[in-house]
Amino acid sequence: MNESPKKKKRLYHEIVEHIKEEIERGEILPGGKLPSERGLATTLSVSRTSVKEAFSVLESSGVVEIKQGSGVFLLKNSTDELLAKITMIFQSNSIDIVELMELRQAIEGDAAYYAAMRGDETTIESIRKAYERLERAVKGKSLAADEDFQFHMTIAKAGRNSLLYKVMDMVSGELLAGLEESRAKTLKVPGESKKILDEHFRIYEAIRDGSPQTAREAMHNHLQKVKQRYL
Repeated sequence: MNESPKKKKRLYHEIVEHIKEEIERGEILPGGKLPSERGLATTLSVSRTSVKEAFSVLESSGVVEIKQGSGVFLLKNSTDELLAKITMIFQSNSIDIVELMELRQAIEGDAAYYAAMRGDETTIESIRKAYERLERAVKGKSLAADEDFQFHMTIAKAGRNSLLYKVMDMVSGELLAGLEESRAKTLKVPGESKKILDEHFRIYEAIRDGSPQTAREAMHNHLQKVKQRYL
């Protein structure tokens, strides 16, 4: 039987709570290495996939750094600050946004890649116009969720992969709702809207310049930062 979304959230919390307790007991210090993925899975009788997801949430929350080939490490913040960030995970419903962003990273990274590879003068122009509409909305201090959404959908269309575009269209409702929620938070932080606009420009610039790998990385980094801001 598949886990319900509600149960899955409790499983995330169980893993994160265990790590929180180890920090509180001083078993993991700031900068220290967390138990291995396999070790946590065995200790808590959960799947390694669930541990990966918990690590992803902690990374997005600014609690840990995942170093490929080395392990997962607490950031070198104060213990109180790290514990406060973990507590915020329990107080929010942000896991839904995290899952949406992870899906978007998987899909839109490739969309940007293909847009840079296959884009012609017409499609590049359509992305430029979508960016300029977003820029005007941001400078006008509006929520700009619709303009943000259209920018991303224009890139998906420019990738000329009909199935990829259909998947984006299928989750468009969730995507737009997520944008509205994350951008509402962004408006409360001075300077954040400008940073997000710059991230969008780097995506457009890489596509315009015909640099597929750079476009993919720019999109992935943008969505990673969306997760971090939201959390």
